[in-house]
Amino acid sequence: METRYSFCERVLRAVYGDQPQDSSNITVNLVNKWLNEGVAIATKQSYKENIQIDGITYVNNSFYTTFKGITISQYEDFIFQIILPQIPLGIGRNEGVGTLQFVDSDGNVSDPAIPLSENQVGYAQQMRPIPNKTLYYSEGQFLYAISVLQLFNYTAKIRMISGGDSTNLNSILNVPDDYLVTCTDYCIKMLRQERAQPRVLMNSGEDNG
Repeated sequence: METRYSFCERVLRAVYGDQPQDSSNITVNLVNKWLNEGVAIATKQSYKENIQIDGITYVNNSFYTTFKGITISQYEDFIFQIILPQIPLGIGRNEGVGTLQFVDSDGNVSDPAIPLSENQVGYAQQMRPIPNKTLYYSEGQFLYAISVLQLFNYTAKIRMISGGDSTNLNSILNVPDDYLVTCTDYCIKMLRQERAQPRVLMNSGEDNG
């Protein structure tokens, strides 16, 4: 499996046609930033193709990453807030988060919480929480869990659409091989456009394309 770093290096060589010089204005970190958008486009492509082929809305499992040890805070009475590592890539609906579970101090993991659709959120907020059941809904980079439990005593374990840990270049790039070319082509296209922009630098590191 490919790491984010090896992907970025491969894209750099494609952009420059060779190993880039140390003075090059396009770096591994810049490629890594464009990579998230590339993964989002590949995710949308997978989503659309699965609808066309299978008639079911889903995203291939290889696009998902599991994050653990996420802090939970009180938001309102019976509502708790969880900050996701990033906004789920490519999908604007609840499909972005596949599973939400809670882990206690002894490492015990709960059953998955129940996701709410947008139409169900307002209705659920007017009800008292359901004993022994935790509901949740998404808003951008946040999850909100509805529960009678004091969830701030737990940490969250979340499986969500992600290209891996973007802050760790050694993390595995979670993109199926069939869709990796989509990420590659997008990143190369955007970086070549950026490289073609005229730049005026004060030192000999000027990159004229």
